[in-house]
Amino acid sequence: MTIKAKVFGAGSIGNHLTQACRRAGWEVCVVDNDANALNRMKEEIYPKRYGAWDDGIKLYKTGEDPKGGYDVILIGTPPDAHLKIGLHVLKEEAPKVLQMEKPLCSPTLEGLKEFLDELKKNPETKVVVGYDHIVAENTLKAEEILSSGVFKNVLSMDCEFRSHWKNIFDAHPWLSGPKDTYLGFWKRGGGAGGEHSHGLNLWQHFAHVLGAGRIKEVTALIDYVEDGGASYDRSCFLQVVTEKGLVGRVAQDVITNPKKKFLEMQFSNGSLKWDNDVTKTTDQITINEYGKEKQVLDISKTRQDEFYHEVMHIQKLLDGSLAIKDSPISLERAVDTMLVLAASHKSAKEKKTIQVEYSY
Repeated sequence: MTIKAKVFGAGSIGNHLTQACRRAGWEVCVVDNDANALNRMKEEIYPKRYGAWDDGIKLYKTGEDPKGGYDVILIGTPPDAHLKIGLHVLKEEAPKVLQMEKPLCSPTLEGLKEFLDELKKNPETKVVVGYDHIVAENTLKAEEILSSGVFKNVLSMDCEFRSHWKNIFDAHPWLSGPKDTYLGFWKRGGGAGGEHSHGLNLWQHFAHVLGAGRIKEVTALIDYVEDGGASYDRSCFLQVVTEKGLVGRVAQDVITNPKKKFLEMQFSNGSLKWDNDVTKTTDQITINEYGKEKQVLDISKTRQDEFYHEVMHIQKLLDGSLAIKDSPISLERAVDTMLVLAASHKSAKEKKTIQVEYSY
């Protein structure tokens, strides 16, 4: 049976999600409240990225799209609209899987409780959030190495997702700068903390893999900028401690060029490093076991593969080969990321360590 999917948002992420769904053989329609965005997707973004427009994709203005009967609904809009659209989807369509792009919401957490309350009324809908690095091949390889037991006694873990947002604006030429989009507003889910929250989420993921528990406290130094009407954090530095006492650091910014995206775990007998985009088509794992020759594993990929792996993960949720409780991109994990990010902004404002509250 063919899987039917609906994608909200005809921007850059909406195009990526749509192409990944079509690559998987799914039927896809795309919905946007801006007719110009739909036209830009058909005439410019999609054919330029993927070679040609796919006539199998159906385009609809918001309110004119068919309702119900979708196996998967994917929300690729700005983050401050995720929960509002998600709430509507739960009430009106109740798909088998609901995917929302990262970050889940604004770090103000506006609308989160209402969404979670509505989700309790729709227990059949599985919800995931688009932290696609967690299901990438280099992440799976790192997990495999850790499960082998080669490394003993984790001592610390550092993660950096530092990338000048020129790369983002190059992919969105219709935007003149941060003020034209949510990216320039940290309270909307933009800035370094929200846009590059892949880093915080990745740190949390490997803390789970290592059995270190959730982050219990955070001390943050955040560099806020007011510029031309925009209000964002250009650098976000977090020192964190987990429930089991693992300490580490997360650094995220929108100013570093060339970009650096890595996570490194230090053990009593060596280190394991995860790298993203060593080249445009290469991720990497570095195994450094003391007393042995360092191993560097190159993992080939494309930007399109990152979204395709996420879609294949969703397909496993649909066919029952994966339970939502075992999904590392589950809503629960993404909520944890937002709670730590919210605590981080509080820490930066109050200039003190904040205990993360996992109640919502």
